[in-house]
Amino acid sequence: RDDGDVRLSFEQTLPRPGMYEANLAKAEALRKAEVEGSRSTRLGISAEAARSVIELALADEAIAIQTTQLNWLSSMVGNAKQRAANPDGSAADALRLDVDLAKETQVFEAAKRSRDGLAQQLNLILGRPLESAWPTLKLQNSPAPSPLASSEIARIPYANPEVRSMRASASAAHADTHIADREKQPALSVGVETGLYSGGDFRDATVGLKMTLPWFNESSYNAKISAARNRERSANQNIETARLDVASKVLTAATEAANAAAQARAYSGEIHDRAVEATHSIESAWISSKASLTDLLEANRTLLSIRLEQRRFIAMQLVALEELNLLVPPTNQP
Repeated sequence: RDDGDVRLSFEQTLPRPGMYEANLAKAEALRKAEVEGSRSTRLGISAEAARSVIELALADEAIAIQTTQLNWLSSMVGNAKQRAANPDGSAADALRLDVDLAKETQVFEAAKRSRDGLAQQLNLILGRPLESAWPTLKLQNSPAPSPLASSEIARIPYANPEVRSMRASASAAHADTHIADREKQPALSVGVETGLYSGGDFRDATVGLKMTLPWFNESSYNAKISAARNRERSANQNIETARLDVASKVLTAATEAANAAAQARAYSGEIHDRAVEATHSIESAWISSKASLTDLLEANRTLLSIRLEQRRFIAMQLVALEELNLLVPPTNQP
């Protein structure tokens, strides 16, 4: 009764030095890892949409080239029928051209159906109604400049979302190591205890300092520190493994882009010009009965193949550049 019949006590643990900063660093590192993971997902969806657009544009280019082919065959059928009307003429060429025209018409119709499927696939990726119409797309005439593989590989640690996410995870593991080391230190707390009478009169107060003794559990704390350091080392090793894997993909994409660009330039230059010259020459010779229809059709098919290949190489380079953009996006890209 003399000491008071109500006793109140309050205790506040003092923060360990560096613990708050370590926890804050870990939280920030985990946030960055999540941001990079989300960024990687967005880039993947954008790259998939871009590849679909390129495929759709290539389909439109092929349809345009095939249209030109059908028009040419139609004009050749007319020429063959005029030749067959001559007394010494033969209807064999006209019949053969009619067959080729029918075959090419079926190829043309199939290409249009494939184009419709590609348009629907693109609408699906973009979340549009499947039957939404797309205008006729066109690829660029000449290939874009291809970046150097060495410069793109040098950007991997700072641009690749996967590597950046792993670096953030490694930072979080480093913070974990620091947290485990801080937990090994003694914890201090300040306490206040006071005695009161139930009527409210103050009797006494005591201020105390409490300290934990972690040395008795040192092996447990050391195990936590060792586990945290192992996670940190593993995270750093994973960064290097991921960097090498991405570097290999960057090298492949850069090589494909450079090869496709070189072939596109070749097929749009001297190779194309010689094929056009040969076709025109053989066509003139066929009209004057100095060349066979087989030679004419073979020359025309070669020219058609060259034009389609040049467009395909342009598309191949654009796809390779999109892959590079996915692996090492521009630093200002969200």
